Amino acid sequence: MAYLIDSDWVIDHLTGIPDASELLLRLAPAGIAISIITYMEVYQGVLMSTDQAAAELRFRELVETLPLLPLSPAVARRCAAVRADLRRQGRRVGGRALDLIIAATALEFNLTLVTRNLRDYRDIPGLSLLDLPTTRE
Repeated sequence: MAYLIDSDWVIDHLTGIPDASELLLRLAPAGIAISIITYMEVYQGVLMSTDQAAAELRFRELVETLPLLPLSPAVARRCAAVRADLRRQGRRVGGRALDLIIAATALEFNLTLVTRNLRDYRDIPGLSLLDLPTTRE
């Protein structure tokens, strides 16, 4: 496994953004996964959908094919260490709990995080990021 896919790319794939679907297909041979936090964030969108049954079907079809990485004690410790490092540097940690758990998951499993949300991840030491533009229709 090489890549952890952030919520933004999963949502774009599920809503039919071609670039997002192409990216997932391109990265799949190297191994892609999602975190339990991404699962939760995307599933919230399913519950908010105007066509919940169709959204649920698309969601299940995708997540059944991907490894789901848990919030384990090791990930929790890694997240605590990242938060402590950022606070020591005087950087913002408030309001970033979910993103920091996703980052800690990527760090713990030695994965590159695929996201467009660079602002919340750029300052995390050791985190490998892949940011690619999409064409949203």
